Parts: sequence; C-alpha cells; structure tokens
Amino acid sequence: MLKRVGLSVLAVILACVFSVGGYALWFSHQLNNALSMGAEQDNAVSSALTPVENGQPFYVLVLGSDSREGSGTSDKAAESGDNQRSDVMILMRVDASSKQITMVTVPRDTPYRTSDGQLVKINEAYNIGGAPESIKAVSQLTGVNISHYAEVHFSELQDIVDKLGGVEVNVDIKLSYKDALTGETVTLEPGTQVLNGQQAQLFARARHEYKVDQDKHRQDNVRQLALAIMNKVLSEPVYQMPNTILSVAGFVGTDMRTSDIVSLALAFSDGSGGMTVYSVSGPSKGDFNEEAGGLWLCYENPEGWSAIMSVVDGGGNPKGIDVDSTAIIP
Repeated sequence: MLKRVGLSVLAVILACVFSVGGYALWFSHQLNNALSMGAEQDNAVSSALTPVENGQPFYVLVLGSDSREGSGTSDKAAESGDNQRSDVMILMRVDASSKQITMVTVPRDTPYRTSDGQLVKINEAYNIGGAPESIKAVSQLTGVNISHYAEVHFSELQDIVDKLGGVEVNVDIKLSYKDALTGETVTLEPGTQVLNGQQAQLFARARHEYKVDQDKHRQDNVRQLALAIMNKVLSEPVYQMPNTILSVAGFVGTDMRTSDIVSLALAFSDGSGGMTVYSVSGPSKGDFNEEAGGLWLCYENPEGWSAIMSVVDGGGNPKGIDVDSTAIIP
C-alpha cells in the first residue's frame, strides 16, 4: 500500500527554490522558523538525539501528541486538561541510499519503566519529560539510536488537513466519535472518501468501534492518513508547492531544517524507481496489569521487539513476523 511514493516533484521544486539566491534565503528562514519548536525545546530535543553518520541509514521518531487544551478527554485528573501524551508513536528508519523507509508503530500501551521504577504506558513518557523522555523510552525499547524527531498535535492534525482542502482515505467500518471540544458527534460511513480536518481527527482517534486489536486498527488508520497527507502535498500544482510546504510546516515541530529536508528529497528522487515503504506495528497483545494500578498494558515482549528490529535494522521487511508467541504473559 505504501510503496513507490514519488518525491521527485518535491525535489525539483526545492531544488528550483534553492537556485534563486534571495528567495532561497527567505524560504529557508521561513521554513526553519515554521519547523522550530522554540529554542529551549529545540536544544532539549537535540541533546537527546544521536547525530547521523554520513551516508548511513538513520531513525526518526514521529509523535502525535494528545495535548488538546481543555479537552477533558479523560475523567482521570492525570489524563485530562493540559496533560500531554504521545498517542501516536512511529519510529521510522530512513535509508536514502536504498530509497527505503520502514515505519514501526510503537503501541501507546507498551509498558515503560520510569527512572524511579514506576511502570506506566510508554505514551506517559511525553507527559513526564516531553520529547526527550519519549526519545529515550523508544530508544531503550527498540535498541536503536534516534537521530531526528518530529511532532504533530492532534489539534494541529485537523488544521493540516483543512489547509490541504481534505485528504482521501478508505474507511473500513462505520466510525462515530464525539468531539471533546465541540461536543459534536462525527460519523464516517465505510468507503473511500475525502475527509475534512475534523473527520480526519476522528479517523486517527477511533478504536472502540473495532472488536479486536483496537489500537492496531487505529495505528493502521494513522499510517494511512499520513500517506494521504503526503500524497496531497505532492499533488499540489508546481507553482503552489513552496507555499504548501510552508503552510503545513507551521503545524509540525522538528529538529530537522531546510537543508535536511532538501537533501532527503533529492536523495529519494535521484535516478529511476520510487520509494519503498515497509510498515508494521510492534507487539500489541496485553491485559490489565496490577503493578501499574490496573492499567491495560501490552505484555512485556523484549524477544518480539528484538525480532522486529533486527529485520528493520538490516533493511528487511518486518511484516508478518510472529511476535505474539514471545510475549511474557504473567
């Protein structure tokens, strides 16, 4: 589904932009400002990352954080209001020389032990120590160094999709969700359709409608939505591409800068053929955990994670690996 996503148009546009001196400086300045998370946050994130080795594959952690101010998305004090959690965590291995990207979803219910020994969900790491703690948690879980970081808030996901005029996805079952901010119930019928921002947010959040493997289905939807956003950006008319990039960048926080983005776009578009993307979810089976105060957590599964990451780190396709059989069931 995610194979041969062309970046050649983006590469050409960015190359043209950077060939015009004055405009190149303006564009670079505007894009870097849009991508910045603020000086303090940029520095904190950079200190948690491992520099990329020249010409080598590297890992990017992409987080979708649930920080909708005043949303009241939970009746538990620690999980409502302004508290933030990374409900979407995707570790991406980027291999420019092979034009390959591998996406590994880290289920939000994956167990994580904090520095004081407390057992929590891994998405709690964001609330404990922000992006640096999330980078640390995912690095420990997967056994790989992380070199770049990107973050989108769910409220900004809605803005991104609306800025693009909607995105096309395939909804597999009927979905219905009450918007925590507006109180409005949003419903999606099955089928291929163009979603607006509010509908896209529902598509990315919905899980209770699925009878089994709820979070796995939700993460599948998130990855489909991410591809739809990418395709919509790349389908913009050539003369609108720089403005489109800037408008979307304003809703994304990352340590990456214009030079990084241009370099990757050119690397992936060089020569014939498209980009290969592999996609998989980490171990997600679990149960209620007494040590964690009755929270539902995925089972501890270091062997399963090792099996996935050994294939990913070697550049292979991790889809179809049986990780459930290695789960540590109390």
